Amino acid sequence: MAKSEIKLDIADLESTLDRLDSSIEEFTSYTTSFRSHTRDRLKAFNSDFIDKVDALLANMNDDMNSDLIDQLNAIHQSGKALLNNMKEVDEEISAKIGSGSS
Repeated sequence: MAKSEIKLDIADLESTLDRLDSSIEEFTSYTTSFRSHTRDRLKAFNSDFIDKVDALLANMNDDMNSDLIDQLNAIHQSGKALLNNMKEVDEEISAKIGSGSS
């Protein structure tokens, strides 16, 4: 008969969730500030090309970036909920093993 095992690495999951959170914060800062900072830097230049780039930046829509950030936040929250549930179950099982009950 085959032995079934589930091995959970809670520390690895925590580390992955922390990296995801850091990545979300970094990506959010790029998406929220990119257009305004870039347009500010272009103001000093005089060129038809710069005017076109400025118009392009003015018309860029952040909806897709916002949707992606929302989805990443949802994944992060789901991962946190999963991690918390795993910790609770692990503590319950440890308590049962420690008390000798099944």
